[in-house]
Amino acid sequence: MISADRLQRALTYLAETDEPCARAKGLMEGLKGQEKTILATEFLQTDGTVAEREARARISKAYSEWHEKYEQSVVDYEILRNKRGTESQIIEVWRSLEATKRASV
Repeated sequence: MISADRLQRALTYLAETDEPCARAKGLMEGLKGQEKTILATEFLQTDGTVAEREARARISKAYSEWHEKYEQSVVDYEILRNKRGTESQIIEVWRSLEATKRASV
């Protein structure tokens, strides 16, 4: 059974994480959009063939730092999204149990 306290915690968590989840997704999407700019900037700062310049851009410090931030932003967003999904499922199970109780009375 899902207690009233557990249901309340699920509802509270969902209500309190709307904004943090949106901010995490916004950060992730914003960082994703920066990839081409960082690669282009690094590409233009090097000499050599296109392939060499592309390789240097991808191993540059700026690109590595960006990649690390982007990966962490994806992890942070996915953790929030997964936790919110779990809490939503708890609410759905509670609803189903309550409907079953009402139907059997």
